[in-house]
Amino acid sequence: MEYLAILLILLVSAIFIEKKNHIHLYESRKERIIVVLVFFIIGVLWDHFAIFRGHWHFPGPGMIGIKIGLMPIEEYLFILIVPFWIITVYKVLTKKIK
Repeated sequence: MEYLAILLILLVSAIFIEKKNHIHLYESRKERIIVVLVFFIIGVLWDHFAIFRGHWHFPGPGMIGIKIGLMPIEEYLFILIVPFWIITVYKVLTKKIK
């Protein structure tokens, strides 16, 4: 549950930062879907390859135990949430620096 809790904290903080600073990450809903889908597909392929090759693994403690393919559900959420958080923080910082 730790991994999921951390991801949820990142998601909530990114949404809060986005709303508080009036940041718009994408021009349209279509752009949002396409960008997120590209990140997701690349991330899933990357992770499955790395897990298959033995570069990393996901031990049981800290996970809720649901796997899809080779990856736990938390890793799929990681692929969706972390880029959103990073882009949000980047947009805020560039807005504040200007």
